[in-house]
Amino acid sequence: MKRLYESKSLIVMIILLVVFLLMTVYLTDTDTKKEKESKHVSMIVYGDDAERWENMREGALLVCEEKGADLNMLTMLSENDTAEQEEIIDREISGGADALIIAPCNSSKIKEYVSGKRLRIPVVYVETVESAFADINIATDDYEMGYKLGEEIVQNESDIVTIAIISENTERDCVALREKGLRDAIEGKVGKVINWSRDEYKANVNTRMFIQKEIVSEATDVIVAFDNTTTDALLDALENLNQTGKIYSISTSNKAVYNLYNQQIKSLEYPDEFSMGYLAAMHVLDSTYAKGKYGHRKIEYRMVRKENMYDEENQTLLFPFVN
Repeated sequence: MKRLYESKSLIVMIILLVVFLLMTVYLTDTDTKKEKESKHVSMIVYGDDAERWENMREGALLVCEEKGADLNMLTMLSENDTAEQEEIIDREISGGADALIIAPCNSSKIKEYVSGKRLRIPVVYVETVESAFADINIATDDYEMGYKLGEEIVQNESDIVTIAIISENTERDCVALREKGLRDAIEGKVGKVINWSRDEYKANVNTRMFIQKEIVSEATDVIVAFDNTTTDALLDALENLNQTGKIYSISTSNKAVYNLYNQQIKSLEYPDEFSMGYLAAMHVLDSTYAKGKYGHRKIEYRMVRKENMYDEENQTLLFPFVN
């Protein structure tokens, strides 16, 4: 009787052990599948200032968290080094990225480079890439933004005003279109237009020094900048020279917002980069849903002045993470 009891106990223990092992294998396999199913999204941007992209990153992160995906944002050491951005793209692809969100430092070259790889993963460009063709491009209407900024100048300034246009970073389609729109809007409606652009002798001069030399070389009433980097460099140059200016700008930088409040910037156009990041991530993670729900949605931008910067709709855009 005792032996029979011991035999039954042994059988029960063996059964329990087998069940335990089977459960362990099942749970391990389930966890492995979950790990495999978790997608990795690489967001590759230009410049070395991660904070400059925070609004866009937060928008993309919100979608990634909803979809159970990982988001990795990668900055560059430089602003316009195409080879460096290509190297980062290659590294992320080799590392197993399931999707790419790219803010190209040079629109045509980066687009051509990525297209040549014939990737089987989703690729979305943020900021305008005119040659995007079948690729998804999440951006504001940059020509319209530039045109509206030009109209703002014409409305606010006299018809004899001298305007300096900083023609910088035009290898990005978004900047080139903004500049074209502004020039079309002010043509024949202002006194004089000065072009501040680099020649071969200024190619390696940092942006602040380049602008600083232009400021002291010729008097101007209004200065126009079309992106974050140029706007911040302009503000630094004026501060370094202990001068004030009348600036019209397209930028999302904290420095631009601060100087809007201090009235160094008279009018600031501010694109909704949070929505750009959100839609970019939605398109790479759930393309069918994104095209159906957001396919015709335009990215918003606002013309902000000191007197309206704390209006509810502008405040939400300028300070999205302030409770």
